[in-house]
Amino acid sequence: MMVKKNLVLERLRKNQPALGGWIMGNSPVSAEIMALSGFSWVCIDAEHSQVSKETALDMFRAIELHGAEPFVRVSSNNEVEIKKYLDMGARGIIVPMIKSLKDVLNALSHIKFPPEGNRSYALPRCTGYGEFSKEYFIEANQEIFIAIMIEHIDALKDLDDIFACKAINAVFVGPYDLSGSMGIPGQFDNIDFRKVMKTIQSKAQQYGVTMGLHEVHPTSEKILELLKKGIRFIACGMDTIFLMEKSKEFASLNASNICNKTEKPAYNNHSAK
Repeated sequence: MMVKKNLVLERLRKNQPALGGWIMGNSPVSAEIMALSGFSWVCIDAEHSQVSKETALDMFRAIELHGAEPFVRVSSNNEVEIKKYLDMGARGIIVPMIKSLKDVLNALSHIKFPPEGNRSYALPRCTGYGEFSKEYFIEANQEIFIAIMIEHIDALKDLDDIFACKAINAVFVGPYDLSGSMGIPGQFDNIDFRKVMKTIQSKAQQYGVTMGLHEVHPTSEKILELLKKGIRFIACGMDTIFLMEKSKEFASLNASNICNKTEKPAYNNHSAK
């Protein structure tokens, strides 16, 4: 047996889009549906959801079953947190609240085996419970996708050093946290916020780091526009938003006066025989 190539890394190396799903709900079924739909990757949000590690493991299995890569946004840049998800088979790690080069190096040390990092060796699920551990220990450093999140204004002073790290595969911007750290929460049209975003994007382009984006309310038009701008790593919506938006679309008919505007049905007063 052998460690397969990371589908997302392969697509990005070819300058192809890598579109993914995002899971907030505590349901392996949602994860399976996202993977079954054809996304290249599906990310479990372990930072802002109630998903347990036991449930995440079932999600990973469901995602892998349909050929997508199981990713996770960890709750913090913490060795034990990251190690647990890697050991259970995460193929991509998204690390939140990166503010400095030191934060990046800490994350890399948690994700990479020696000599590139300090990840500890074991024989968990990611190694086939030891069945292909030798291959995994050799290849994991190249096949684990690593994305960092820039979501605090303090990161700007270290952007050059952060983006110069070749081990980073993509960068996500957390717009709400970033704008909040600037004292203008949610003001995405603010001129200062737009300048900061432009700086991050230009630095990413300068250093050849893939720019990622989470389009929470996606449409085909929005995603195509992002692809035209050169953004290749895109999270499309999330399970909870998809469920809410589609539910509201039809529930709104319940609150309307549509029945008063249509012809009343002809009822049969005869009992069924």
